[in-house]
Amino acid sequence: MPQHADSAPATATPNTTPEQAGQPERRDRRDRRQQPTSAFSRWWLVGRRRGGRRGVESDGIYVDRYRPGEWVLVLGILVLSIADMVLTLLYIQAGGEEANPIMAWALSHGRHAFAFAKMGITSMGIVVLLVHIRFTRVRRCVQAIFVAYCVLMLYHTLLRIDLPG
Repeated sequence: MPQHADSAPATATPNTTPEQAGQPERRDRRDRRQQPTSAFSRWWLVGRRRGGRRGVESDGIYVDRYRPGEWVLVLGILVLSIADMVLTLLYIQAGGEEANPIMAWALSHGRHAFAFAKMGITSMGIVVLLVHIRFTRVRRCVQAIFVAYCVLMLYHTLLRIDLPG
């Protein structure tokens, strides 16, 4: 294809390197494929993806890093769950009964089984919800669970007021 007199000649073809085209090399020359990736690589626990790859992607995506508000919701649920467990054990010690049949079954196997079941179920659920928190329905579900735990804490407060002694 002939070039016009006022256009500049192309400096690079598909087979030229940046140095040949007069541009500085920006890539690292070490070949990372020469050795396997370490199990403890710096990205193992701390991922890189914070949002969508394109500006319009904000819902229905998986990420490696979560927003502070997402952490507040999830950790709030965990803390409120621990408080629920402690207050439930105190209530049972004062003569009350567990209303949740699954937790009542766990409690029939002892306090340690109850604590293990309560924290195990809650922790696994929180991890699943956190992984999917950028999905609108899941985010709303997490918010509803947080509110439900807040209402449960109010219920525990009312139970403590009504307990004799």
